[in-house]
Amino acid sequence: MATLYVASTETFVGKSAVCIALLRRMQRDGFRVGYMKPVSVSVAHTPTAVLDEDAAFIRKTIGLDVPIEQVAPVLITPGVVESILRGQLPSYVRTLRDAYLAVARGKDVVVLEGTNTWSEGALLDLTADQVTDLLQAPGLLISRYSSTITVDTILSVQRYVGDRLLGVLINQIEEPQLEFVQSRVVPFLEGRGIPVFGLLPRDPILAGITVHELVEQLGGQVIGQRAWCSRTIETLMIGAMGADASLSFFRRRANKAVITGGDRSDLQLAALETSTNALVLTGNLRPTPQVIDRAEEREVPIILVPDDTLTTVDRAERLFGRVRFHQEAKLRRFSDLLDTHFAFDRLYEAIGLPAG
Repeated sequence: MATLYVASTETFVGKSAVCIALLRRMQRDGFRVGYMKPVSVSVAHTPTAVLDEDAAFIRKTIGLDVPIEQVAPVLITPGVVESILRGQLPSYVRTLRDAYLAVARGKDVVVLEGTNTWSEGALLDLTADQVTDLLQAPGLLISRYSSTITVDTILSVQRYVGDRLLGVLINQIEEPQLEFVQSRVVPFLEGRGIPVFGLLPRDPILAGITVHELVEQLGGQVIGQRAWCSRTIETLMIGAMGADASLSFFRRRANKAVITGGDRSDLQLAALETSTNALVLTGNLRPTPQVIDRAEEREVPIILVPDDTLTTVDRAERLFGRVRFHQEAKLRRFSDLLDTHFAFDRLYEAIGLPAG
């Protein structure tokens, strides 16, 4: 049986999406798959349970029949941390090993989703390198490409874990950087003994959020029909310029949300003449009837929030970094992206699976 540990060195690089896409492709290729999140620091409290929501979502999406307690066996809750800091350190090694054996029973391959960084889990002696050693699992590193500093990070991981690093998938590469990454970065990493299994370009739709998600993040009052809130926002723009320059400015970005003061009807109307999927008006000021009428004609929801513009922008930008793949349309799109740009046969060979 094969095991693969999907790792990262920072948050929100697409690790969960990669796990789902890998598992779905492996299922299509005829393999019996298992999934596990050995150590979870993202714990949610529901009325009936304490669980990792991403792990629960993947378990349901892939159709696994093992209990969620085995899929995500070690939950680092505030209570667990407090107990450890008081000197009460229970051993989770047996819990983790027993859960892994249950998840792996009857499977051809098990995909393990790692923590956000290599240091998480140190309080429990269950960091990424300790888990991969315990379960004898080679690691696929998911790395977001920002600059050549990304190469430093990948090399540091290789130096830290050695042969346990199976290779890397470089994700969210901006279009202007793709050729450089392909022609310079990939040969360099391959020459240093780090296989590059795939290069994924940044997809604005995958990186975007829905208007509904923005409303949930910001709160406030919505003017317009709820059906309009299903639209995807690919980027944010701030309306704080003079009226004369606003129209050309707003035309630079499509499928955007414009955040501006509730008293700036000139900017609001200019934004509505361009590709705008939501207007966010700050200061809890209701727009003029002219703005409301034009927004209705364009089917653009208006979100009224009490905060000032800078605070609202900060809260909205945090949401863009935390997009989760709990939407089937996004999952299909990402799976198609991985099918196109990822070397599955090479991965299968590396972990000992017959080629699909």
